Amino acid sequence: MMKLIHEPDPILKQKSESWDFKNHINAAVVEQDMLVIMKANRGIGLAGNQVGLLRRVFVMKLVDGREIGCFNPWIMVGDNDLKDDQEGCLSFPNLWLKVKRHNKITAAYLDNTGKQCIIELDGVDSRCFQHELDHLDGITFTEYVSDLKLQMARKKQRKLNG
Repeated sequence: MMKLIHEPDPILKQKSESWDFKNHINAAVVEQDMLVIMKANRGIGLAGNQVGLLRRVFVMKLVDGREIGCFNPWIMVGDNDLKDDQEGCLSFPNLWLKVKRHNKITAAYLDNTGKQCIIELDGVDSRCFQHELDHLDGITFTEYVSDLKLQMARKKQRKLNG
């Protein structure tokens, strides 16, 4: 059974392997299980390695309310309008960091049936897609800030976590 994994679990730093629709467990079941965990933890995105699954899959809730499962996702185009904004992560409770990301992207992924989808995202949706895609490459949002900024954020995190 899948469960949310927290830092410092080393799986969060591992690169995920491609999703194989022929040889892996049912994609629709994985998508639903991940959406349940994401919503139970009040998140807007959740990557496979955050639930112990080293496969290229993540789920996210778009600003318009749609929930999508993205299998073998990639970014086709990112604009040069980089925005610095606050991010959190379910695997790093109460840690908030300012991260610079593309404001608009055109992305592609396979849905749970293996059909290719192309989507244009901006703002929070774009940020979430990029954050979750990083997870699949073993990159966490803590790697985008200086040691000093991370130390300061960790201090606030400790206070919030009691």
